[in-house]
Amino acid sequence: MLPYKKRFDANKVNIYASKTKDTYPYVVRTSLNNGIRGYLKENTNFLNAGNTISFGQDTATMFYQEKPYFTGDKIKILRCKNPSFNKINALFFITSLTKAFRNFSWGSASFSVSIIENQNISLPTKQHGKIDFHFMCTLINALMKQIIQGVAEYCSAKIQATKEIISQETPVQKDSLF
Repeated sequence: MLPYKKRFDANKVNIYASKTKDTYPYVVRTSLNNGIRGYLKENTNFLNAGNTISFGQDTATMFYQEKPYFTGDKIKILRCKNPSFNKINALFFITSLTKAFRNFSWGSASFSVSIIENQNISLPTKQHGKIDFHFMCTLINALMKQIIQGVAEYCSAKIQATKEIISQETPVQKDSLF
């Protein structure tokens, strides 16, 4: 777990609704929009590193943050020490973390720093006990392809159904409209 650089109080900063020049994501404990409440234009020395997982300490909301970001109150920054950690296998990590914390009750005491740091999670390993990042990426990519294929099939079926309905309607002559 990395120490945060500086917490920003939402009531004391200008939060931009959309990304503009020189602004960075402001990550809070919301479960929406990848944890991003808006964008801040603050001192970049206080940015938290990208390629990390933001963890809402009292809500257990977790999101992969690809780029540097500012944080609000009770956000912890989880960084994987392995250079193979990336956006794809982060999805596997977050799923495992969510599963590990699912039986905890809501509230900051449940997710103290010591509990977060000592929580065991299940990850695939190679024969010699090292985390199998390649397997995680392969699995997540396969799942994403299945989902995309399912969406494409659903859309094709809706388009086909619409075409059939349109072809069954009796055409209206232009003269009969007026």
